[in-house]
Amino acid sequence: MQHPVSTPALFAKKCKYACLTLIALSFVFLAAGCAGSAKPAYNIERYLLSWPSPPGDEARRLPVCIKFNRFSIAAAYNSTDMIFRDDDYGFDSFNYSRWAVNPADMIADGIAADMRSVGKYQAVFSRQETAGGRFVISGGIEEFYLRTDKSGKTALISMSVSVEDSLEKGTARILFQKKYLQEERLQETSPRGYARAASRATQKIAHEVVNDVFKAIETRLQ
Repeated sequence: MQHPVSTPALFAKKCKYACLTLIALSFVFLAAGCAGSAKPAYNIERYLLSWPSPPGDEARRLPVCIKFNRFSIAAAYNSTDMIFRDDDYGFDSFNYSRWAVNPADMIADGIAADMRSVGKYQAVFSRQETAGGRFVISGGIEEFYLRTDKSGKTALISMSVSVEDSLEKGTARILFQKKYLQEERLQETSPRGYARAASRATQKIAHEVVNDVFKAIETRLQ
């Protein structure tokens, strides 16, 4: 025979459930309050390399097309992080500033744009375009960072560029290969100042590449 639950026992049971419900609601409100009082996320500032296009010079235009391969980049710099170093071993990046595009792509696109601007070729095709060209340009970014030392802050870029003649075979296919190194002091100590200095450094390298490649191709065609 089942005995009925006594009134005190029933009351105690209801109190237990009420306490558990109150505790659960307290956790919910506490979590909501913490979420509401959390600090807003920081905005990430993104930067591009940028410099003015060189003037056109079609007086010595060559009847050939140029094709850019996608440039490679050393693993340490293969990201959109704005990296800075203070010695051979230190390695860090800005917390809330980034490159908008991978440095290798920015540099390759900038050099290709300069080659189009000077107008010395029948056409210049980027890595995204399906069209090809007789002369193929490849590049590799070896170093790309902000160097900080006692003398100040400097944007440093080290890269290599090669040109191949697709009509040739073997060693004759390699038309040109050269390494470039450029350093540019910051005029403003900030991520934006770094972007400006890196742009000036890249512009100087691009100017050298445009001239060197043209001379090499002109010599091959002669």
